[in-house]
Amino acid sequence: MPATVNNEEGLKGRRDRETPLEIAARLRAEFGMELSKQAHVPLPRSVYDELSGED
Repeated sequence: MPATVNNEEGLKGRRDRETPLEIAARLRAEFGMELSKQAHVPLPRSVYDELSGED
């Protein structure tokens, strides 16, 4: 059980230091991935409405 507690504490510490955007950037750099220009353009609201079942 102590290993699990240590892992959870380590993850919490990382979450406190990095924002989700920073985590994504770090992982992309680590795996050598680049975002296309299209990935930087947000989807229109209608796409999210359709996914949620709203019209």
